[in-house]
Amino acid sequence: MANKTTPLEKAARMLDLVPFISSHQGIGTSELAAEFGIPVDELLSDLNSLWMCGDNRFDLIDLQFDSGYVTIRNAETLNLTRSLSQQEIISILIGLDLIAKNLHQDRADLISEISSLRNKLGESLARILDASPAQDGEILAVIKEALQSKKKIDLTYFSPIEDEVSNRIVTPLSLNVSGEGRHYLLAFCENAQGERTFRVDRIRAATILDTKAEIKSVAKVESELISTTVKITRQLRKSREALGDFVEGDGPVVTVSTYNPEWLSRTVISAGGAMEVTSSQTIRSRVLEIATMALKEYR
Repeated sequence: MANKTTPLEKAARMLDLVPFISSHQGIGTSELAAEFGIPVDELLSDLNSLWMCGDNRFDLIDLQFDSGYVTIRNAETLNLTRSLSQQEIISILIGLDLIAKNLHQDRADLISEISSLRNKLGESLARILDASPAQDGEILAVIKEALQSKKKIDLTYFSPIEDEVSNRIVTPLSLNVSGEGRHYLLAFCENAQGERTFRVDRIRAATILDTKAEIKSVAKVESELISTTVKITRQLRKSREALGDFVEGDGPVVTVSTYNPEWLSRTVISAGGAMEVTSSQTIRSRVLEIATMALKEYR
């Protein structure tokens, strides 16, 4: 059973009908109904409603459809294509951006057409909108090829813990997918001389090197895992996002586990009082130290 048209959908469709009929004079009712995806009886209801529209009750739209073919006259007031809403424009721009980023560079014609359409839809919005796939397909392809050929990769990687972008020479060991659908690369990192895990969506660039993989036998050096309780006093959503994947628990009181106390201390400080460390004296002392040093800079 077809869903019943809402009053808002009906009003929007009737505004679209007038310019469409004006540019398709004499179109059959069946064809017109199919064009708008509605039954013929619903179309006739719309046309009957339009028949009573106009600038005033003495100057109504001249709409003829009794013969099974639709013509319209005296509809200059409504004979304009309905403008897109900002939400509709944003949705289209995001879709165009995704298409453009997945096109091969050889399709310069399509890339040019997409750029032209983006500008027509709104140059100011097009400049600030950027859509990127959650996982970079090209980077995944490079990792898979390196795994198969047993070659090293030159990575450009963003680390939220260190808050920096660095270059790493790594030998890929395995590619894993988490329950949330994220891809993780387990690799031997020459910079750290040990195994490291990299989130694929944080890899900015990846290039296969000609060098064959040679993994040295190096014992893993594990840092001490620190678990602490953090109380979020305001901006709950923003604070939880800042703590990222290291958060456990719901509500304002959460447990954060990390091998890097410096990152956690900086994150708490940057929250501007929205977070409070309640259980780890080590982290509390470091937060106090950073805060004291920052205050001295303002004096």
